Amino acid sequence: MKTKTILSSILLIFLFSCIQKEPHHYPSFTEMQEPDKGEKTIVSGRISNLHVYPHVKEIKLTIPDLRGAETVFTSPIDSSGMFYFEIYPLITREITLTPVEDIIVVSPGDSLFIEKDFANITHTVFSGNDAELNRHINLFRGSYLGRYHFPYELSYMEYKDTCDMKLQEIREKLTVFQQENGTSETFNNWAEKQIQLDYYSELFQFPFQHYMRTKKTFTEKEVYYGFVEDLKKMVDNSIVMADYFRVMELYNINVLFKGFPETVEPSTQKTLRGILTELMNSSDNDFLVQLSASTWLNNGLNANFTQEIEENIDLMDSVITDPFIRASLQKRFNQVKTYQANPQKYSDAVMGNNSLEISGIGVQPSDLVNVMKHVIEANPNKVLYVDVWAPWCLGCVIEMPHSKTLFDYFADKSVTFVYLCMGGSQEDWQKTIKQFNLSGVHLYLTDKEWQDVMKRFNIKSIPHYLLFDKNGVMVDFGNHLLPSKESTKTAIEKLLEK
Repeated sequence: MKTKTILSSILLIFLFSCIQKEPHHYPSFTEMQEPDKGEKTIVSGRISNLHVYPHVKEIKLTIPDLRGAETVFTSPIDSSGMFYFEIYPLITREITLTPVEDIIVVSPGDSLFIEKDFANITHTVFSGNDAELNRHINLFRGSYLGRYHFPYELSYMEYKDTCDMKLQEIREKLTVFQQENGTSETFNNWAEKQIQLDYYSELFQFPFQHYMRTKKTFTEKEVYYGFVEDLKKMVDNSIVMADYFRVMELYNINVLFKGFPETVEPSTQKTLRGILTELMNSSDNDFLVQLSASTWLNNGLNANFTQEIEENIDLMDSVITDPFIRASLQKRFNQVKTYQANPQKYSDAVMGNNSLEISGIGVQPSDLVNVMKHVIEANPNKVLYVDVWAPWCLGCVIEMPHSKTLFDYFADKSVTFVYLCMGGSQEDWQKTIKQFNLSGVHLYLTDKEWQDVMKRFNIKSIPHYLLFDKNGVMVDFGNHLLPSKESTKTAIEKLLEK
């Protein structure tokens, strides 16, 4: 046994030294330094015929990133239609400019000027750096329909074959477009990545959708997932695509947590060292390995969990060495640590408790759909454990017996269990409540209410849980607060002691 342990340690040291291709001198993650910035990039432009959409008063620039770390800037549109942004990208990457363009590619040091006519929204004029690249992206996207709307009831290989034919059709359209427009290598690189990411995303999502509908066992995994090897070669830092982050999450679920979709191996059964070892054994693409690892770690950060990074800081500092990926993870780590230090500030912002302070006395914010504000007001001096769920969500329903057990444990304590149902029929909602004999506050949300909940609490998937202290401050949130976890019971007990 000792010999095995020594050999494992040597293997880990070897693997971690192999991934580190160049020396680095970054401050440790736990020092919470500001992430590095690239050269100043200017994105500006002019909107004509503003009267066509008089409600549009500003332009929003979004920089995609790890989930929860996306950066959003806004610029007012002045009386002449002008807007202006300064950003500092570390690398050539996609950004979004709403409501001007869904995809724009910029590089450090660029200056890009964009003209948009609201009377002819399909036409955009670019000038400055990368103008031709973005013009071609705009033109190609105008005719490119890379969507895979095929029946999820098809068998695994039937679905993959259908997607393969669609991919071939799109590639043929791309070839014609390239010949007719004399596109650059940068555009060709972007376009190939985009159509592949659409394809990979669909194939990654299909097994779960198919299983939910048919409950059939996935028996052709090895053949079906043959495309993963192509994905491993495609992901690089020549252009950081917005879809990288979403596809890496799907990659982790499908490839790292084997057994999908019937059973997803819980991440708690895998240590950080084990995860990194698997990733590095699976590919010699350092950028993909680091992006996948950071995406996986970000799941913990989205659950306000920094312990794994902190306990393995030497390992993290030696493995996450790509400047772009490191800056993204550092930014998210800093955000979570700041929240942990002062949850009330974030909670007030999410709940709209500081709307008057931000907007001014002349503004009367509406709280009609702010469901949780009303629940808090109706349950003063109570710890609130909130379950955001739906009867069609298998993961939600699986946790319901544990929720009943947790409720019974705290039955005589100052804890209110709140269940916010996000959809499904009212009949299924009531049937589930009755089936598991669930007490507590049950709310079947209207469309506007559940949309507000999803946006307000930045919920990307369910089940999702919120935990409020006796003062109505949201002290924790995320899918790590499962009722089946002992740590959830401990967290509630700590709040009751305060």
